[in-house]
Amino acid sequence: MIELNRYIEHTVLKQGITESLIRDNFELCTGYGLPVFVIPPAMVKFASSLRFDKAVSICTVIGFPLGYNTHKTKMYEISDAIEKGADHIDLVINNSIIKDAAWDRFDAEMAEYRKACSGKILKIIVETSIITRNELDRIAQTLVNNGIDYIKTSTGMVGDGAKLDDIKFLKEYYGNKIKIKASGGIKTKEQVLEFIEAGADKIGTSSAKQILEN
Repeated sequence: MIELNRYIEHTVLKQGITESLIRDNFELCTGYGLPVFVIPPAMVKFASSLRFDKAVSICTVIGFPLGYNTHKTKMYEISDAIEKGADHIDLVINNSIIKDAAWDRFDAEMAEYRKACSGKILKIIVETSIITRNELDRIAQTLVNNGIDYIKTSTGMVGDGAKLDDIKFLKEYYGNKIKIKASGGIKTKEQVLEFIEAGADKIGTSSAKQILEN
């Protein structure tokens, strides 16, 4: 039987987050055995202070949600997040680079992000709903070449979110060369099971409690 909780990265990224809300959701993670808690950069230091010996990894987002922050800004965001206690980095790419087919620039940026996140888990958010299949293929190959840990489908803020066909494509052509995080619009247990069956290694969702209790 699949232990769904081990797949879920519980996400709290809405406006108006308080420390009290972070504490409550951190306790939700520990209570349900959720391994990763995804939060805004401004809450990383506080969330890290809650951990003690608890087995919850803190993840934060970089360049969120549109990816238009400059490369230099993203590099600072990464450094600041890691200094404050982040274990995982979910970084949104600048899709303008993809649409301009500036692949050498994209490759160079991925190499620098990987170096900056040495010893940490790095997931690259690509927004699959606004890129072509050929672009997704080229992106995935670049991420594999640079030793990126995960390719992540979406921020959940743009387009249609995660799609099963994209997960199946990535799994078929890249196998175990890179892990896959399905994210964006996943709200039910049935969806979680479908994405895992399609090849997703992790599920990003803000509906963990609802999913696990139904």
